[in-house]
Amino acid sequence: MSNIEEKAAGTVDIISKSSDDRLSANKNSHEYITEKHIIEPVTSIKSYSDQQVWHLLKILKYDDVDNLDELPIEVEFLGTRVHEISIEESLEILKEAVVYHDNDPNISADQYNEFIRYSNEGGVDPDNEVDVFELKALAVLLRDHSPYPEVRAVCLPPMMDDPTIPIETFRAYFFALIWMIFSAGFNELFSHRMVSISISTSVIQMFLYPMGTAWAKWVPSWGFNVRGKRFALNIDTPWTDKEQMFCTLIISISMSTFYSSYNILTQKIYYSDNVSFNYQFWLSLCVQFMGFGFAGILRRFVVYPAKAVWPTSLSTIALNKALLTPEDPSLKGLTRYQTFFIGFFFMFIYTWFPSFIFEALSTFNWITWIAPENWNLATITGGVSGLGVNPIASFDWAIIGSSSLLIPWFSQATQYAGSFLAILIVIACYFTNYQDTSYLPIYSNSLFTNTAEKFKVTEILTSDYKFDEESYQKYSPPFYSAGNLVCYGSFIATYPFLITYYLIMDHTMFYAAFKEYIIVLWSLRKKQAWVNLWNEESRALDEFHDPHSRAMSRYKEVPDWWYLLVLIVVIVIAVITIEKFHTSTPVWSLFMSIGFNFVFLIPLAILQATTGVSLGLNLLIEMIMGYALPGNPMALMVIKAFGYNIDGQADSYVSNLKLSHYCKIAPQAMFRGQMVMAFLQIFINLGVINWCVDNMKGFCTAEAKGKFTCPDIQTYYNASVMWGGLGPKKIFNDVYPILKWCWLIGFLLGALFGFAKKFGGKYFPVWFNPVIFLVGMLIGPPYGLMYYTPALIMSFFSQWYCKRYHLKLWERYNYVIAAALDAGLVLSQIIIFFSVQYNPKEIDWWGNNVPYLGQDAEGIPLKNITATVKGYFGPAPGHYP
Repeated sequence: MSNIEEKAAGTVDIISKSSDDRLSANKNSHEYITEKHIIEPVTSIKSYSDQQVWHLLKILKYDDVDNLDELPIEVEFLGTRVHEISIEESLEILKEAVVYHDNDPNISADQYNEFIRYSNEGGVDPDNEVDVFELKALAVLLRDHSPYPEVRAVCLPPMMDDPTIPIETFRAYFFALIWMIFSAGFNELFSHRMVSISISTSVIQMFLYPMGTAWAKWVPSWGFNVRGKRFALNIDTPWTDKEQMFCTLIISISMSTFYSSYNILTQKIYYSDNVSFNYQFWLSLCVQFMGFGFAGILRRFVVYPAKAVWPTSLSTIALNKALLTPEDPSLKGLTRYQTFFIGFFFMFIYTWFPSFIFEALSTFNWITWIAPENWNLATITGGVSGLGVNPIASFDWAIIGSSSLLIPWFSQATQYAGSFLAILIVIACYFTNYQDTSYLPIYSNSLFTNTAEKFKVTEILTSDYKFDEESYQKYSPPFYSAGNLVCYGSFIATYPFLITYYLIMDHTMFYAAFKEYIIVLWSLRKKQAWVNLWNEESRALDEFHDPHSRAMSRYKEVPDWWYLLVLIVVIVIAVITIEKFHTSTPVWSLFMSIGFNFVFLIPLAILQATTGVSLGLNLLIEMIMGYALPGNPMALMVIKAFGYNIDGQADSYVSNLKLSHYCKIAPQAMFRGQMVMAFLQIFINLGVINWCVDNMKGFCTAEAKGKFTCPDIQTYYNASVMWGGLGPKKIFNDVYPILKWCWLIGFLLGALFGFAKKFGGKYFPVWFNPVIFLVGMLIGPPYGLMYYTPALIMSFFSQWYCKRYHLKLWERYNYVIAAALDAGLVLSQIIIFFSVQYNPKEIDWWGNNVPYLGQDAEGIPLKNITATVKGYFGPAPGHYP
């Protein structure tokens, strides 16, 4: 047995170790080591021939390696393990891989064909040294590392994990608390600004590293003992990568959207309801933690399985690795550490140009500059009011986004295809004047009256903000632009399509999942079931045998009943809150909202974990509750907060759990850390909300200084009136009857594609997922194709070209560059806001003015309503639906 294997076998679970043992760990035992040093104690690859090394490179798809003196760490790792595995075990591993990775979109067709070839005993000649060598190398890759280059790019082989590295230290919690207070407060405040700004995890990681290093070096190890446990300011080890990752993850959970702020601010500002702090706290507590309870269910589907890659989250690990894991100094080229800071400073400086100095780089509507007064040209290609059909649409990283470097190419391309189809449908609707859309701007997210003016919601409300039928009949129904109409239709079709498609494709898995949890919940009627839950230790990982799950089995898993208890307690508190504070919300509607999430949660989480595509339930909840509770905007807002945020928070929790799974952070430590930070965030965000309302003059009004006009709250309020006050029945039955048929269209298309893919899979690429295509059709105003085309180009370069032809460089730099550009962008935007935007300063020149000249800036409709005989379109006043 190798030295490292002996160490791994003899380690003690970190959860069961006493605080004294961990805090008094010898400093030398945790000295930083390079990646190469991890491999060297096992076996040297120098004993291999050049031909054998080339075969290892072939297995790893490293076609761009031309110097055998600079081998990637993965090659050396495989080389140290190949001779430890038998042919029989290799064949068994490959056979399992063929079954497990069937229809896995993140496994290429070539790679899957290799699984099939090597799993077939007749496909490998035992006397052929090359076949045997490649068979064993591929089996070792599956058994001890990962078949996904995305995962290998950011994670060391799981067996190299050291469970004795400290995680839950005082310094980790201290930094987490400080940064949680700052980031949660900052993000809450600036989320209500026109053009919001937010702090990202990459910025926090960048500052955590020097702070943690300085603390470890200079702060004394003062402390005290309580019942044999040591509590100390510092420990005698350097700031570790696990501490940094633990700290980053529990901070990030408090940086996500604080959804109850929408309810609180809407009630305070638009409904003149000075809600008490008690109501604010209990509502926020329920909204924050209900998703946490559901996260326990999701672990088996999107945390433990190797297929759940979570591509959009991997840059967090990459930056952590760049900052705290030095590379082999013999490797040529920039280190990841150097690459990060070069990318960071470049983007920090460059952002000043599209954001302030040369704004045409952001809205690069260059085609309209050729003929600024050409209405057709501006409507199709314009980036201000047009559809943005422009091959070179923007040079602004805020528009391109780091997701273009993270989301798999198949996913990005499929979404774009859906978006392009949606734009074509918008054009068809608009130029045929379908539902009178030609009288309105083609791509506006505003609501309009029948005279093509902006719809003012206050015109159909009483003085106490209730829906007024008489005023409504005198005013107008709300009408959508062509862009909004297509977007809403796509949304409505997506939900039944999603459920139908996944039930057909994975009905066995969903049936087993729902059956298991229904049985568990039903059994809780008996006292013995609670006793069994209390005494049971979680063995969920026993059914997962990939290397990351095997490595995580060293740590105590969080029992299901912990999550179940959180869920039950929060539901009870939610019922009490709804009843006690007179929210006009029936309790049954809360359970209906929970039921919708129970149905949609697993497929939505799987979609995001495997493809990087996310979809919320906000519109579904609005429509269903609008039908169920007509004329009750307050109830709709309350249920919408639960209905949308259960899924949103659950996804945030489990994505963090997956990162901790990759980085070998103890699950129970993550549970405690996330619970603490999510709870403390409530007080920070509520403090910011109430301070803004009480102290910022004109907050959430057009007169607010610094553009704190709360467009998000305005939209939330409008939705409460439209769906809760006016109700979807008026809109679907009479104004836009086509929308109600979108439910049936979605169901039928879901069944068609589901059966076609399931029984005719050979006619479809493995990566093709029609749900992603339909999500792409959700492109909606004001975001035209100009917001998607630049990301498609960048994704093609990174996720297709570089990943295919320069995999070694891609693995080394792609995710670090994504984190660097994101951090530089965010910090630059913050500096720009405080220096030149809060007290506005402008540079008046052609480069800042040209995007807003001509027809693109005007947004004039195709048809002029004032030129008609009636002066309006649609039903006559007094006869509105």
